[in-house]
Amino acid sequence: MGHMKIVVDHDKIEYNGPFDANGLLRMISQFMFERGFDFRQDKDFEINSSVGKSIEWQVSPWKRITDYIRYFFKIRVLITDLVKIDITVGGKKRKVDKGKVTITMDAFMEYDYESYWEDRPLLHFIRTIYDYFVFKPYSEKFEHVLVHDANTLHDNIEKFLNMNRSYKVISKTPP
Repeated sequence: MGHMKIVVDHDKIEYNGPFDANGLLRMISQFMFERGFDFRQDKDFEINSSVGKSIEWQVSPWKRITDYIRYFFKIRVLITDLVKIDITVGGKKRKVDKGKVTITMDAFMEYDYESYWEDRPLLHFIRTIYDYFVFKPYSEKFEHVLVHDANTLHDNIEKFLNMNRSYKVISKTPP
């Protein structure tokens, strides 16, 4: 296995209130599908208790960029105290979920993921020199794209959960 570089480390979103649990998980899957990521589901647990459901959902989407680099996300969604409630939207009654949501997201870049340069110590040394000095400007461009994807997913989750409902737009700063 090649060398992994952590690009986004434990980006966390916490929310407590009404939301659509199935829609949230579907939105994350759809986002990764639209960006061209292959999808692997690591965990999918659901536990019923007296206070409500608890759901743990963990996925590891990955995307092969070149023969040498691939992107790797690890997204963990933990939903606790999930219950169905009735709300009125536009005068119509709807059932939605209510609970606590914690989403943790990590993003990695994996170099030499097929371990071509790991056979002998000399090749390993050459790969290290290549990664840190020759290939660095090229790989930094890929890091920026990965950070942009992680930030876009973070913003889409916040918009889905309607977390920015109390902000005000400032058109220009005062003098």
